Amino acid sequence: MTPYNAALVASFLFAISSSALSLPDDRKQAINLSSDRAIYENNQGFYVGNVSMSQGSLKIRADKLTIIESDRKVEKVVAEGSPAYFEQQPRAEEGVVIASAQRIEYSLAQEEILLEKNASITHQGSKISGDRVVYSGRKQMVIADGGTTEKENRVKMTLQPQAIPDSDQPESNKANEASEPTPDNAISGELR
Repeated sequence: MTPYNAALVASFLFAISSSALSLPDDRKQAINLSSDRAIYENNQGFYVGNVSMSQGSLKIRADKLTIIESDRKVEKVVAEGSPAYFEQQPRAEEGVVIASAQRIEYSLAQEEILLEKNASITHQGSKISGDRVVYSGRKQMVIADGGTTEKENRVKMTLQPQAIPDSDQPESNKANEASEPTPDNAISGELR
């Protein structure tokens, strides 16, 4: 890469480092990119060959990455690979979202990830896969499509049960628990 191209890439990275890509704290962090080749023109950055991008909890790996900006703010990130990978922690109290597909399109303003071709997304132990998956972080919604009518191209899901805290149990369960004998009161037949 020539010194001129390196300066363009560096100024581009500085411009997008203030954009909204992840957790609020992540947005304050620098964006780090590495690739075999980088080109910036017409408000787009093109990165080709073993591409790695990170900003705080956001991590993207791809064969090809395109960053589209407007008014020096990132609007969209498109990653392509065999497969491309996306990882992000959407909120501090939640686990990491891990996604993979041959094409991943991340729209920042909508906080939405579009996964196409062999798409898979995992969050807090639950997984959904299909030909096309849309994940909206803002709406906490997933839409999946199996693609063609072939049986192998169906949407597949693994959903983990949610733990129910004691304070959220129905009163009828609490009453049943209280009337059962315990080792302390079983001999005398007393109930708690």
